[in-house]
Amino acid sequence: MLDTLYLAQVTTSISDTQVYIALVVALIPGVLAWRLATALYNS
Repeated sequence: MLDTLYLAQVTTSISDTQVYIALVVALIPGVLAWRLATALYNS
């Protein structure tokens, strides 16, 4: 229970820039996976 409360406090204190950085970091493997999937599909 204490862990979830601590996590809730941490998530509310992250800044917008950290959110954008996390989005970009999450998109990179997505783009790479999409390129890999299309390359395998076309071959």
